[in-house]
Amino acid sequence: SSKGVFCMFGMEGSPTCLEWALPRSDGCARYKLPVLPEDHAYIEASIYLAGVLIQEMLWQRSASELILCGPAKISEAVQQMFSPKGMYDFEIHQMPHVCGTPNEPFKVTVVKNPSELPAAKDVPQECGKKANGSRLAFDLGKSDIKTVAVKDGEVLYSKETEWDV
Repeated sequence: SSKGVFCMFGMEGSPTCLEWALPRSDGCARYKLPVLPEDHAYIEASIYLAGVLIQEMLWQRSASELILCGPAKISEAVQQMFSPKGMYDFEIHQMPHVCGTPNEPFKVTVVKNPSELPAAKDVPQECGKKANGSRLAFDLGKSDIKTVAVKDGEVLYSKETEWDV
């Protein structure tokens, strides 16, 4: 738990947090991450973790922008990571294409108060209803591997091979 991590660093009480919003056309992803204080020797760990979590959320849910709220040093560092030539340059250049707005740059802003962040909103997404075309599927398990080939919804090949590792 994050409480255990903060105890490990000798910090008691309520931790400082970095919050962010990832708005998109049909919703908004939100997250609140406990972070180390700005003057902590291992502050870079909080900055790195925030970047990785935001990157994962971008690819899970997509977003047209990133809005940050938290300690200035951390917010500014994360903002730099998600800027052109930053650590996540690839993501900020791909997200406009993913979101269907290739001519609009990915924006990163910092706000002072969490109340300025848009509310979380998820909309169920329907996918995988059509099985046209050709598909290969592999399931590599601890005790077996399953392989399936499908063309236009018809199973052409299916095999399960057990193994003892």
